[in-house]
Amino acid sequence: MAIISGVLIFKKTLDLELTSSDTVYLSGKKRRYGIIIKRRDFIKAMGAGAVGIILGGCRFKSPWSTVTPDNTSSADKNAPDFAGTVEYRTLRGGAKLSTIGLGASALHESSASQIEKIIAFSSEQGVNHMDTVMSHFGPAEAMGRALKRRRDKMLTIMHIGVTYPRQTYTWTRDLKEVRQGFEQQLKGFDTNYSDIGLIHYVDQPNDFARVMSGGILDYAQKLKQDGTIRYLGFSSHSVDISRRFLETGVIDIFMFSLNPAYDFVPVDGKLKLSEERRQLYQEAEKRGAAITVMKVYGGGRLLSDSSSPFGRAMSAPQCIQYALDRPAVVSCLPGVRNMDDLTSVLAYYKASPAERDYSFIVSARHQDMNGVCIYCNHCQPCPYGIDIAAVNKYLDLAQAGDGLAKDHYLKLRRTARDCTYCGACVPRCPFHVEILKRMREANAFFGR
Repeated sequence: MAIISGVLIFKKTLDLELTSSDTVYLSGKKRRYGIIIKRRDFIKAMGAGAVGIILGGCRFKSPWSTVTPDNTSSADKNAPDFAGTVEYRTLRGGAKLSTIGLGASALHESSASQIEKIIAFSSEQGVNHMDTVMSHFGPAEAMGRALKRRRDKMLTIMHIGVTYPRQTYTWTRDLKEVRQGFEQQLKGFDTNYSDIGLIHYVDQPNDFARVMSGGILDYAQKLKQDGTIRYLGFSSHSVDISRRFLETGVIDIFMFSLNPAYDFVPVDGKLKLSEERRQLYQEAEKRGAAITVMKVYGGGRLLSDSSSPFGRAMSAPQCIQYALDRPAVVSCLPGVRNMDDLTSVLAYYKASPAERDYSFIVSARHQDMNGVCIYCNHCQPCPYGIDIAAVNKYLDLAQAGDGLAKDHYLKLRRTARDCTYCGACVPRCPFHVEILKRMREANAFFGR
């Protein structure tokens, strides 16, 4: 048994062949350690349901590259110090991203002065990128002030298709509104460019078609051509849509919902990594397209014994390590509400290999999952076209406090209100989820 980057690789259990010449990264230092899993054996192992994966095999991964720290101010003298422990991975164009970025979706829960301190502290510690999409545009001014003082040190991720009429988040496919929304973001954050621009939230085939035919991809490419964005991508929860975007050949990076609750499906009473998701991560790596991860905690479900689909809670370091171990992944973007959330996330960098180890997933069994939806889509097809997994996912996220989930739910082509309670889905569910009850709950929660 070898411990590699805090993940247990069970040679006997997984029947992995080891070679003797490649570089791996162990315990935060670059070392010639002498063992690495061959790619073909890794693929075989993942197909067998293993969860161990070498960090050094992804072309983006240069975790010990140097990024100049921000020492322009001190946000909080009493806060823990993580400077010097933050790791980085490199995009194909050369930009280095810290493996943890700042998710702004819940920053509105802090005051303007606290928001500035959070961004300042993040930058001082070495965190060098942040996602800017949020449920309310109110924090934009404070974020802009903080960003302006360290614009060369904090990379921004802005979304193409997001707009904030009356300061409230929504998304659009009207090209005029798309342009206005992106310009609104640039103005609100007091900048004239975004390092990364993502075509926002494309999950459905008909929506993808609108992006392709309605001028939105062309607009995004023009933004890149004129330097308004440096890297072009998209955000999605859908494997199929992500594949379609990758096939265009223009994607540098994409934001994808990735965690073990979404990745694993039941096979013969145990859990196995979804083949389609495994192939997506490998395809992204092959094409040189990076993944930045949203929903790394599964909307908080993975952090609780009662809601974890594995029968026990995962820790934040375990969730982050799991995501960072997937091919093509360069960073995770946990949402933070305040300084305590931020320091809790950054504690990952000081966690021991044992604290990051998530190998217990290998032994999680089918019965551990009873009654918990993991959005595997085994219940499909619905006779009325409802994406049952999406309804369940947005309900879980909204109940966990995700301010964007309701808007995403309401823009589904079919919602729980279209359910006739025919029950066709019920016998197909491998986890015995009370789907009809969940549809009624979604109707009541979302109000339509």
